[in-house]
Amino acid sequence: MSNNALNQSQKNDTGMITPNLSDGTLQGKERLWNILQTRNVTKVDAAYWASIPSWPTIRKKMYHTEKDNAGPIVYGLETCQAFQEATSSNPSQRRISPAGLFNTGTNYLSVLLEYNCQNPHRVEKFHGNAKRGHGNEWEVPWGKHSPASARGTYYKNKNMKYTVDEVLPVVLIRNPYGWMKSMCRNPYTAEWKGMQDKATCPQLKEKTKEWGHGEGEATNGEGYNPVDVKYGSGISHHESLGNLWNDWYGEYFYKHMNSTNKRSESPFPRLIIRFEDIIFYPYEVTQKICECAGGVLGHREEDKDVTNGTFHYVVRSAKAGMGHGPASKRNGLIDSWLRYGNNDAKDAYSEEDLEIAKEILDPMIARTFEYT
Repeated sequence: MSNNALNQSQKNDTGMITPNLSDGTLQGKERLWNILQTRNVTKVDAAYWASIPSWPTIRKKMYHTEKDNAGPIVYGLETCQAFQEATSSNPSQRRISPAGLFNTGTNYLSVLLEYNCQNPHRVEKFHGNAKRGHGNEWEVPWGKHSPASARGTYYKNKNMKYTVDEVLPVVLIRNPYGWMKSMCRNPYTAEWKGMQDKATCPQLKEKTKEWGHGEGEATNGEGYNPVDVKYGSGISHHESLGNLWNDWYGEYFYKHMNSTNKRSESPFPRLIIRFEDIIFYPYEVTQKICECAGGVLGHREEDKDVTNGTFHYVVRSAKAGMGHGPASKRNGLIDSWLRYGNNDAKDAYSEEDLEIAKEILDPMIARTFEYT
């Protein structure tokens, strides 16, 4: 359904409102409403809108801060210059490509970039056709879910017309507590014992019985619950689901671990951004990514869904299309604000499980992205 059709459907529905400050329905939700207005949304279901968290609630629940000056985290900006210099001989070849573990919003980021970021050198090469020459790929050449170690050794497309050095990977990372619960619902190609048991999943430690000295005496021993993941580049093995998070992001975050247990930066230019930030700060994050790769934010001429010159916010689900309830009352962006802005991901865990997760999760990565 087009936005015009959506608006017409909304006008015919009962219980629809236009949020405003006078009756308090807009208070604390101005940011989201401003985004929706760029897509010509004029009314929303009153009860549904009332369930959306306010911006102060989102900052407290999602970002654990009430400071107004806190913003998105874009890690790796110091590598932007190296990327631009390495591709300066033929800047029209520069690409931006998402990467990330399963359930981290890579599809959503791809759509944001495709509509809003353009490589001006490549657009010129295509005679001003930004739809063909925007310079954003759906995923990195080694596969968006594959680990960084597959870079340069595995290619999903054997006939690609650019090199890995001409690609700026933008890696999506997600709060590990929320991410692990999402993996319980949709594990993709990951497998571990107890993954089907939603009550105990992610079950970072596997409980086994070890017989004691006395007849019939048993004690509970615990060891990490291993995870196997199949990628196009091969199969990887990890001590637990939490260790998968550590290992996968560690390859993008760290270069290597030396004999003194000190780690250094990734050996190739890349950015790492939070999944949460592309939901709540889509404009700011897209701008940073685009500038890093030498691109510019720009409205595509054939994009008629938004006003000329306006940032194209993705209000529908990038993965499920229109499949988010009645089209007249819901869309993917509002659902995301409701789902992720109203809850602390740790609330779904017992105190014991939180202690186990804290024991496993990489503290350096967790602190850098403020997931502690």
